[in-house]
Amino acid sequence: MTIDFSIDEKDFLTNQLYMASKSDRIRKKRKRNRIILPLIYVAFGILFLFTDKLPLTIIFLIIGLLWYIVYPIYEKRHYIKHYQGFIKDNYKERIGKTSSLEINDDFIIGKDSGSESKILTKELEEINEIPTTIFVKLKTGQSLILPKNKIKNIDLLIIRLKQLASSLNIPYNLDEKWEWK
Repeated sequence: MTIDFSIDEKDFLTNQLYMASKSDRIRKKRKRNRIILPLIYVAFGILFLFTDKLPLTIIFLIIGLLWYIVYPIYEKRHYIKHYQGFIKDNYKERIGKTSSLEINDDFIIGKDSGSESKILTKELEEINEIPTTIFVKLKTGQSLILPKNKIKNIDLLIIRLKQLASSLNIPYNLDEKWEWK
C-alpha cells in the first residue's frame, strides 16, 4: 500500500504534545509543578494564621488556590510555545513537503523531495491513533506522523496498519478522546 501526504507545523506540534502527554517524566514534572508552589503558599498562610496576621493568611491562601487553578492553563500554553519554537528550528525543511510512504509486510519505504528511507517493520514499537493523526512509533523513539485529513483512503490505511500491528504482535492503541491538556 502506498500513500501520499504532507506534514505541516500543526502535525509536528500534535506529535510533540502527544509524546509529552505519554511521557512519565513529563507527567510527573507537570503534576509536581502544579502542587508544590500552592503547598508553599498554603504553608505560609498557615504560618501567618498562627501569628495572628489574618489578612496575610487570606492573601497567601488565595494565591495558592489561584495558582492551583490557573497554572494548568499557563503550562498548556507554555508547552505549545516551546514546541512551536522547537519545530521551527528543527523541522523547517520538512514542513509542507509531499511525502510518499509504501507499507508492505517487511519494510516501510518513505520518500520525500530529497531523501528515501527504508525501515524494517521489525523496528516498529507501537502504533497510536488519535482523532486527527496516526503515529507509527519506532524502537529508536522516532515516529512516522500520518495526518488523517491529508491521506486519501484513510480507512484502508487504518485497516492495513492494524493488520501489520497484529502480524508483528505490537500494540495498536486507539485513543479517541486524546487532547492536549
